[in-house]
Amino acid sequence: MDVAQLHLNRTWQYAAYVIICLFALIFIIILLPSSGSYFRRFFGETNAVLVLLFAAVAGAGALWLLQSRFDFVLFMGRGTIRGLILSAGLATILAIPIVIADFFIRYPEDTNVPIPQAILFYPSVGFVAEIVFHVLPLALLLIILNPLGRWLGSERVIWLAILVVAVLEPTFQILLGGEALTWGSAYTWIHVFAISFLQLYVFWRFDFVSMYGFRLFYYAYWHILWGTLRLDVLF
Repeated sequence: MDVAQLHLNRTWQYAAYVIICLFALIFIIILLPSSGSYFRRFFGETNAVLVLLFAAVAGAGALWLLQSRFDFVLFMGRGTIRGLILSAGLATILAIPIVIADFFIRYPEDTNVPIPQAILFYPSVGFVAEIVFHVLPLALLLIILNPLGRWLGSERVIWLAILVVAVLEPTFQILLGGEALTWGSAYTWIHVFAISFLQLYVFWRFDFVSMYGFRLFYYAYWHILWGTLRLDVLF
């Protein structure tokens, strides 16, 4: 990674983060009066605005730690374009097998939030997911594992942390859905693990914006495009 890009003016990096936070907040405020039930599926009875604000503040602290101690980046500028192109390609590749799997597994009819609410819902809940499942645990785990760098080397420690953190989101999804151990749930776990692992890799090699973009590209395929088509195709 180019050193000049790595140390891009931090003001611009955090400006990009604040912009993402503001859009996520605005989207939640717009949706809450009419579509609060969609957020309760993920946040329970906790107010979605409070969840977003907590995630934004905690995420800023964790990102600062990752940036200052482990050379992760929030926003690379021109390099972000390469990161987003890679993210779009990987999201496209991963969207194909999950659509095919849906013909056999038949995920629930209400798996996806309908349009037009989905257009605002997924960017906002996706931001919270990035902070909760990736940024916060990665920062915490790297602090814990950092002493191992003397023996394993810093790069191996980061790989180890990425592998462990990538387990969190697929495990949560299986537990949230209350699924029994079936071939379908096993496939879902593996698929979401692959997404999470590749997102964290993109974060490491590029920046937070590219990792978040990865999720948005994938959501556009699975939750919005296929999420609309599957209602006519499968049900």
